[in-house]
Amino acid sequence: MMMELRTNPYHPNVLEDLHSAAYVSVPFAGRKDALGRLYQQMNQGTPGATRSLCFVGRRHGGKTALLLALNDALNDTTAGARIFLDHSSPEDETDWILMLAQSVTEAMIEQDAPLGRLNELTPPDVEQGEDVRAWLVDRFLPIAFQALKRRLVIFIDDAEHLLNGMRSGSLPYDTFSFLHVLVEAFPDLGFVLTLDAEYEPEIDSLSPLIGLQDSVRLTNLAPDETRWLLQSPAEGCYTVTDDAAAAVQRLTGGTPALAQHVGFLLFERWLDQPDIAVFTADDIRALSADIQRYGEADAKYNYVRLTPNEKRVLMAVSQLTYANPLKKVDPQSIVSWLAESDHPLDLTAIHAALRGLEYADIVRAAPDGVVIASGVMQTWLLENSGRVPSVPSAGGPLPAIPRPTRATSTFDPFADEVPVSGTRRGVPVRRALLMALGAAVLGALTAIVVFSAPPQTATTVRLAPTVTLANTPTQ
Repeated sequence: MMMELRTNPYHPNVLEDLHSAAYVSVPFAGRKDALGRLYQQMNQGTPGATRSLCFVGRRHGGKTALLLALNDALNDTTAGARIFLDHSSPEDETDWILMLAQSVTEAMIEQDAPLGRLNELTPPDVEQGEDVRAWLVDRFLPIAFQALKRRLVIFIDDAEHLLNGMRSGSLPYDTFSFLHVLVEAFPDLGFVLTLDAEYEPEIDSLSPLIGLQDSVRLTNLAPDETRWLLQSPAEGCYTVTDDAAAAVQRLTGGTPALAQHVGFLLFERWLDQPDIAVFTADDIRALSADIQRYGEADAKYNYVRLTPNEKRVLMAVSQLTYANPLKKVDPQSIVSWLAESDHPLDLTAIHAALRGLEYADIVRAAPDGVVIASGVMQTWLLENSGRVPSVPSAGGPLPAIPRPTRATSTFDPFADEVPVSGTRRGVPVRRALLMALGAAVLGALTAIVVFSAPPQTATTVRLAPTVTLANTPTQ
């Protein structure tokens, strides 16, 4: 019997604002390891153990979705407060401290905690010289914890905005040190941050709040996770075959937001034609132009941020795949291809570039050679070879190569086996909001569906290291 599900559960557009209300209740796939690490980190009983964690990931890599789903990974004795910095960045430290207080107040309302004493609390009088940090530590947080009667985790999305604020001078240089002081002062407080992968080299700037062992890197969805994302939320409405799910994995590379968009397209088609019972790989093929269009912006975004050597090696893999989809692409064949260009590279440089591309989920090392992880990226590379502008930090031009059209591309994501080839801002003044803390009534957040799928277990050939480190004893 067909279930009564008439509202599309998926997010409609990978390019839209992912903080919109439509994004709160979308299906959430995978991230079993990330959720487990969160639970472990926030429930450590060891004295002095950190209660802070940072998730690092690329744009549209599922950082915000993970943050929205984290509450379900916490136990019943823990409350979660959320701050979305991409939606609203603090103008100065007073704004930042009040933003923290506002998020905690919203968490209290969600937990039905009494707000009586907060109604009597006035915001910090900055004009009279009141210290906003002291106000938070000595006045606000003690009242909040007394009312909550449980642990509190503050989730901060897009923490790179705090780094940028520190760099510009709008936030103090010791912003993260102060957050660490809060964790030490309040045993029931923890922090979880998300950070764009572009800022991963600066993760030490989050110290001492985030230590060397307190970060987790988010990768793309594994094939079984993508399959669940397409099949489970639509169960009772229609079936997505395993072959169709595999085709989506090859097209998207497991990028969470793009796979989410494919689910949206399929569900919309079913709403228009409810007699459809099964979606096959042929249906995915029919949608491939739309999938390509929505994925191209991210393909370019990821490409222009590569190093010059990574760009050259990636283009070599793409062109070798295009020229002969059945021939293995390995570092030696890349050396030969680049030898005929204006920018030849040796094996050491190619191994280093491949490792960087693999780390960024752009290529993967398979038993039969190096493969571009996403069909969307492969098609985009073929269509834009030799004419993609570089950002200033991205390096020099690509080798001059022919530009095939989409019609002549031999890459087929629907094959049984993928060939080796081939306002602010609009934010109200928080001082006024804080003066009416008890009067504001905020609705509870929409429940998030959390799915934990087993990790992929396929055997791969790892790329060779570029440097061998030796542990030399010292006197």
